[in-house]
Amino acid sequence: MKLLSTGLLALALSGCAVVQPGEPAISILVDLDPASVDRTVIVESITADRSGVLYLPDRVTSSILRVDPKSPRPVVVGKIEARTVDGKTVQPMPGGIAFDGKGDLYVATGPFGEVVRIVAADLNPAKPGVAKTFATGVPGANGIAFDKRGTLFVSGGASGVVYSVGASGGAAQAVAQIEKHVRTLPDGKTQQAIVANGLEFDAKGVLHVADTARGAVWKVVLGADGKGEKPVLVAQDPMLAGADGMAFDPGGNLWVTANELNAVVSVTPSGAVKTIAKNNSQGPLEFPSAVVFVGKRAYVSNFDTPRRDNLDANGTTAKDGIGASIAQIVQ
Repeated sequence: MKLLSTGLLALALSGCAVVQPGEPAISILVDLDPASVDRTVIVESITADRSGVLYLPDRVTSSILRVDPKSPRPVVVGKIEARTVDGKTVQPMPGGIAFDGKGDLYVATGPFGEVVRIVAADLNPAKPGVAKTFATGVPGANGIAFDKRGTLFVSGGASGVVYSVGASGGAAQAVAQIEKHVRTLPDGKTQQAIVANGLEFDAKGVLHVADTARGAVWKVVLGADGKGEKPVLVAQDPMLAGADGMAFDPGGNLWVTANELNAVVSVTPSGAVKTIAKNNSQGPLEFPSAVVFVGKRAYVSNFDTPRRDNLDANGTTAKDGIGASIAQIVQ
């Protein structure tokens, strides 16, 4: 049975965190794992279709969850099957998720070194569609994003490589490189080496890359040949520790989930960093991993890893919060 602290109980009853005048209102849209604190649901990314309905991949069941914000009950609409490699079962551990212009859904699968696809017609709760291979040759596949031409870009995690693959899929090509870096977390033992994580394009078509290890954001201008120029540092700041999934707000500012800090921060085009929302391990942000905008409303996936600011009072777990969930932020 999941126990709610006094503060979280108040949040659950009110449906919204207590905020000061002028601050964004933050609340839990849906608890994705209401019966357990044992991480029986794990979601690392989130996206939305054209109608504003949300989609998330669950790492535990390898299912694709659909959540309509107007009636936020998760339903399974797709599945990514495990594989047998050298006699061992390998789970897909789905990461980044995104739609293309046709409404087909794509998911990064790091252990497979692939991006898989479920076509729009197969996103069906009555008969969930099974994902099929779309792009290969992307070891550590993590974040994904489409440019305006329909080219898919994929981040390679600790390798720092960013890949691209055309609309027909197939073998991906390396187009940019974020220099490798390893950071030791404040516990003195945990190593953070992911330098190419969340991906997002701005209105001008410039690719932005979240550097989790440095707590930074880079931008990469793409040439006519699709190759990236040398990455340029947009911002590096302690407030970006654990930079993960990203999305541009309607005003052109980049919102970044700073997972280690249980925070969402914004980065202006000039590189100024500001905290949008931050809290302790009781939520509503709990190791936030990705963000998507539907109009002016932001939806955040909570990965709920017990690390840094998401450690509860005993310093070893994250069992005092709501767990895997979707938070919403309204300014």
